[in-house]
Amino acid sequence: MEQISSNRTIAKNTLFLYGRMLFNLVVSLYTSRVILQVLGVSDLGVYQVVAGIVALFTFVNGSLAGATSRFLAFELGKNDIQRLSKTFAATLNVHIITAGILFFVCETVGLWFVNYKLNIPEGREFAANFVYQCSVMMTMLSLIQAPYNAAIIAHERMKVFAYVGILDTILKLVACYILYITPFDRLMNYGLVLLLFTLVINLIYYTYCKRFFPECRFRWSNDWSISRPILIFSGWQLFGDFSLITKNQGLNILLNLFYGVTLNAACGFANTVYGAIAGFSNNFMISIRPAITKAYSIEEYGRFNDLINQASRFSFCLILLLATPFIFDSNYILVLWLKTPPAYTDVFCQITLLTLIIAVLFSPVAYAINAAGKNKVISLLHGPALLLILPITYIVLKSGALPSVPFIITLIVEFFCFGAFPFLLKKIVPEFRLRFYYKKTILPCFLVALLVFLITYFIHHFVFTDSAFLHLCILITGTTITICFFSYFILLMENERQMIKQKISCILK
Repeated sequence: MEQISSNRTIAKNTLFLYGRMLFNLVVSLYTSRVILQVLGVSDLGVYQVVAGIVALFTFVNGSLAGATSRFLAFELGKNDIQRLSKTFAATLNVHIITAGILFFVCETVGLWFVNYKLNIPEGREFAANFVYQCSVMMTMLSLIQAPYNAAIIAHERMKVFAYVGILDTILKLVACYILYITPFDRLMNYGLVLLLFTLVINLIYYTYCKRFFPECRFRWSNDWSISRPILIFSGWQLFGDFSLITKNQGLNILLNLFYGVTLNAACGFANTVYGAIAGFSNNFMISIRPAITKAYSIEEYGRFNDLINQASRFSFCLILLLATPFIFDSNYILVLWLKTPPAYTDVFCQITLLTLIIAVLFSPVAYAINAAGKNKVISLLHGPALLLILPITYIVLKSGALPSVPFIITLIVEFFCFGAFPFLLKKIVPEFRLRFYYKKTILPCFLVALLVFLITYFIHHFVFTDSAFLHLCILITGTTITICFFSYFILLMENERQMIKQKISCILK
């Protein structure tokens, strides 16, 4: 009964997060256009480049936030309130200290770079510095806010997380309106309004956590036995994130050196597509990660294995559903979106989406390794492998390879890295059912993907219509039916099929 309740919680949380993401996506598309119209290309460019300097340091926040979520969820699973309070205090202290260090770096190296290295239009230097300071303060607030976000996720209160996220998006919409009516410098006003709204969101998270979670109290923590594992975990997470950022930026630079800025634009659009589709899977993963960590912390290994298998299969189905039409009809979709997409954009999108499908399939195993506190093994395998892509790419491009080859290399490297994760988890957690995972999850997923790709290929090449848009609609419909059919009969367990039948029967009644 408790497991059924937990599954319902995960399902509800996922729906809340999807609602949040869809709302944010629609509003963000609108606000992006409005901001461009109001600020103009020049001022928007100033904001992007200045804020981008600060954004270089924010990957540290992601690493710390990941560690915070893991340790809070672990202690929640143990139901040790005293240690949970100490853990929250330790993570908050780490975030505050990190914010102080980054503030120093931003106000020295970052400030020097903005004033002496960036190409700021004449007469906009003061506005650029003002926006830079606003961006620095927003980054500091985001760092300090992260433990409170992590507490909400660890407690699986995704409804609150979704509502506050929607409010944040609405406030950004309000910021656009304020820009229309303001008589002041619009660039400076934009930076100031975003800072004020960031402060409002921070206060909401702080107030909610302080009221409903007794562990969320500020206190100075000098318990090294708690802080040390958090710092070590964050350090390895930081290395992995740094390797990923270095690989992505390095590939951009290499494409620029060998092929010019047009390929950079194509790569940028491919990354945008990757991020948009990955967002759907990430919302599901946010819902299920705390449950995996809690199951491990209380040694419920049956539940632990079930969650890994379910997360892999369900997230795989979702990403296959979204990515397959784009993989087979990417050229037309890109023309609809961009009108004249840069050369190789379709190829880059296709390969990066194949990489995403593999990453999503094995991601729950990586989260299970993190739940065990052994992210070191992931970072030691995945980090150097990602960095190794750069010299290999340089060599093949130097020898005259096509621009798509670096993305194929990335696909191959990711396939072997992610494919090794289940074996690593088996060594870390002997109770992990490796053979069952491959027999009931990996092999069925590959079979479904193969069948779906074959049928979609047939639809794409042998179903003819006068309208390209109608052809796309037929492709999407055919792909959806195919994935649902094969997923039901190949991927789902018998109890899962029975549950779906019961739900359909209830709806029909």
